[in-house]
Order: sequence, then structure tokens, then C-alpha cells
Amino acid sequence: MPAKSTQSDERTFTGTDAEDNKSVATGTAFGGGKTIGFGAGVCLLINNITGPGVPSIANLFSESGWLYPSLMFILIWLLSSASTGMYAEAMRMVPGNEHFRGRIEYTTIVKHYFGDTWYRFSQLGLNGALQSLNIISIIQSAQVMDNAISAIFGKSCGFNITPFSLTYDGSQSIDGQSSPMAYPLPEATKFWSCIDTNNLNDGNAWGCHCIISLGFLVSLVSTLPMGMWNLEENIVIQVAAFVITVVCWLVWFLIALFSENFKHDSWQIPAVTDSSNSYSSQAAVLGTVLFNYGFVTTIPSWVNEKRADVSINKSVWFGSWLCILVFFGVGITGCMAFHQFLAGPATGNCEKMVGYPYSCADSVLGIITTPKLMEQMIPDIHNNSFANFLAQMSVYLFIPGAVLSGIPVFSIVVKYNCIENGLSKRFSEFWGIVFPWLVAIPLLYQPDALNQFITYSSLIFVSFTDFIVPWYLYFVLLRQTKDKGNVNDDTDEEERTDTDDEEQQKLVQNSDGYHMSDFGVQVPVHWAFPPEWGLSLDFRVCMVLLRRTPLGAA
Repeated sequence: MPAKSTQSDERTFTGTDAEDNKSVATGTAFGGGKTIGFGAGVCLLINNITGPGVPSIANLFSESGWLYPSLMFILIWLLSSASTGMYAEAMRMVPGNEHFRGRIEYTTIVKHYFGDTWYRFSQLGLNGALQSLNIISIIQSAQVMDNAISAIFGKSCGFNITPFSLTYDGSQSIDGQSSPMAYPLPEATKFWSCIDTNNLNDGNAWGCHCIISLGFLVSLVSTLPMGMWNLEENIVIQVAAFVITVVCWLVWFLIALFSENFKHDSWQIPAVTDSSNSYSSQAAVLGTVLFNYGFVTTIPSWVNEKRADVSINKSVWFGSWLCILVFFGVGITGCMAFHQFLAGPATGNCEKMVGYPYSCADSVLGIITTPKLMEQMIPDIHNNSFANFLAQMSVYLFIPGAVLSGIPVFSIVVKYNCIENGLSKRFSEFWGIVFPWLVAIPLLYQPDALNQFITYSSLIFVSFTDFIVPWYLYFVLLRQTKDKGNVNDDTDEEERTDTDDEEQQKLVQNSDGYHMSDFGVQVPVHWAFPPEWGLSLDFRVCMVLLRRTPLGAA
């Protein structure tokens, strides 16, 4: 074991030195400095977890009832937050990265503990998870942006790369009798077309087409440059986006309280919806919840650029707990207020559907931006000019807040992992920043493509990278610790070197949970489960083993 008195160990740890930005695996310097504080880190985590999907959480509760989604949100919150702590502890134990003094990304951590085979699988899982999350965020952001453009200007326009004829299966009344009839959609055959994306009662002319819409282009122009930045440089944007979205969430919560459902005591929603109804299903719950809490893969990049004195556990558990309040506050309250008109993410139907799913709102934003639905469900807001203006502004402000906060972060994390693994900066930027936008184009207005993409990408990629890998990694770490302890028990005290004693003392936790004062700052010692909890090593091993069983994974 090398002696402690090296120049690297004696230097002051500030987080701005170029040495602090070098990968402990490759020696390559990249990324930003270690300057992200506690508050900014919490904002980043909340933005990462919530994103543009918050307005549609009410649809999930409307389709499934309040019980199963609530249980899944709480369970996945606990598991993902614990996974984060486990991964960070394994990250801290990598040689050369004691107390996160260097930098190391997700896949390199897997390679250190598991070798090349798991490393290849982790590369596939990481890129699949992050690219899927980014593509989903791009689609959601572009669609919400199109809705905002339609609300402001009456219609949103776009380039139809694959123009072909579409018909809308409606009905006509002849002598008082209703009979089915197919109506052509003229805009479907035009290369340049404009439609009102908030009013699709007569069919969606962009459905099944490859569309480059104005909402897509606005989202692209506003976020693509930020993917070129470091995570540290994005923090100002993250904080501003967080403030904007919090204001919007509060406005939606208040709007829901003024709904007709609350006024006439019709807000009750079932614990579990009746499966015989066409608008009831549990199919979208797991995929949607996993998608929202699929943030573990981004944690190493944040840890690499957080300030040395910022506690990982406090940041993660506090931020993820606040997200639970947001999901329940906006989701359940929005469902109580508007459940009759919210389209289910799996079925596409709603209780008040008049024969076709286009009569239903795809989110709370769809209620607010559709005058007929506002007039019926929240007339007090609709008829008050100031309240109506405030409601519409909450939609328009939410869009840049949600768009600017999530997409660049996923791009940066993919870029960081590519650079650390020896790929060129130019290719890393293309793969992390440009590629997901290209994939999103053909999926933008494909019927049910978004829901299917969320479900399957979450089950395949997010579950592997955010839950299976961290828990198994922690199990290996505990097993190594236990094996090392058994070896130390059999070693005579006089055979231990002075260097071993010094290194062991560096890991001793002070009573206040801080250490490493030789770096010039007090650094919190990170453990997935802090020693003061009194959990024995054997108990933690058993807990991880239980999590790996079918019962624990259920």
C-alpha cells in the first residue's frame, strides 16, 4: 500500500483544481468543478425525478385508483433512494476516489467491481435507460409545447415527413339514426400542416406520421446548446426551472380546489377502479412510476460535481421525499378535480368519453387549455379574467421550466460516460445530445407510442440500471467487507503496517459524521446506512439478499 505522504494527498481539496476533475480510472480530465451546493443539488434531483410528466400523473390515478399507484410510488421511492446510497458508497470505496475526491462515472464503477462482462451489460443498460428517459422527455416536452402554441395561436404547425391520407371514424345522423362514417383528414396529406393539438375531437391528422412540429423545434433550440455544457454550468438553469415549476404546481393545486367536483362533493375516487370499465387499467402503473424515479444513473455525475461538504443522503432523501409530495399533491388532487375527463395512460379512455379517446384530456394541462372543459369543470376560473390568465400562464411557464430542466441532464450524463470510456468528445456529444432527438421524430405523434415506450423501457432498462445493479453491487461490497474482516481477525496485530493503521483511521467517522479535515474542509462520510443506525453487517447482507428474491422484487 503506498505511503500517505504524497503531494496529491497533502494538497488542499477545493473541488476547483484540475486534479479533482480527473477520472480515477483513466486520468482524463473532463466535466465541471465540485461546486454544486445542497440547495442546488436538491433542485437538480427534483427536476430530474419530476420533469414534464407531472401533469399526467392525475391520469394515472384516474385510470387505476389511488391505492396501487400510491403504494408503488412509496415503494419505488424507498428502493430508488436506497439504491442511490448504495451506489454512492460503492463509488466512494473505489481506490483513488476516497470521499469522492476524484471523479468516476456509472459504468466505470461497475467495471471496477464486476469486470468486463458486467461492464458491457451496464453500458447497454445505462445507454438504454438514459436515452429512453431522454427520448420520452423530448416527446412529452414537444407535445406540451405544441399544446401551448395551439392555446396561444389557435394551432401549431409542423413538417409532415411522411404525408399520406388518414380518415376519422365518426358517425352521422340520418333520420334520427346514427350510422358510422369515415371522414378524411385533409391536413394528413400536406407536407406543411397546422392543427389544434388541444382539440382532436375530429381526429388527429398528425397521428401515425413522422412530424417535426413547432413544439419539437422550440424544445430543440432551447435545450440542445445546454447539453454541450457541464453539469455544474447547468445549475443556474436548474434552480430557475425549479422555482418556475413549483409556482406552476401550486397554481394547479389551487385550480383543482375550485373545481365543480370539489364544490359539489364529487371528488371521491375509488381505491381500485372497476376493471370492467373501458377506462380502467393497472397496466401503466409500474412503468410510469419507474420512469419517474429512474434517477439513480444520473447520481454519479452529480456526486462528481457536488461540493465536498454536501451530504448525499440528506440531498437524495430530502429531494426524493419532496417529489412524493408533488406526485400526490398534483396527481391525486388533480384526479379528484377532473377524473371524468382524464384519459388513462394505458387505455386512452375516460369516464366522459363520447365514443372516442380524443374527447379526453391527456393531462391536467389539457383541462386548463381547453375552453369547453374549463367552462364545464372550473367555471369560476374560466369566467374570471385574472384567474383564467393565471391558469394559462401556469401552462406556458411550466413548459420551459420542465423542458430546460430534464433533457440536458440526461444528455450530459451520457456524454460524461462516453468520454470516460475513451470515446471522442465529438462522438460523445452526438450520441448523448443529438441522437435522442433524431429517434424522437418518428415517435412524436404515433398513437400510444409514448405509453408503450415508457412501460417497456422502464421495465427493461431502468429496473436493471437503477435497482438490480446498485443492490447487487452493494451486496458484493458487503461481502468483500465481511471477507476482509474475517482475514483481519486472523492477522496478528504486530503484522499490520503503520500505513494500514493510517488508512484505517481515515475511514473512522467522527461523532458529528464528518471527517477528512486534512482536505481543508469538513467532509461528510457517506454510508448507504449510517453506522449510528446500528445495523450489523450480517443484517445488511440479509436485507439485500431479501431484496434480490422474487418476494423482495415484487
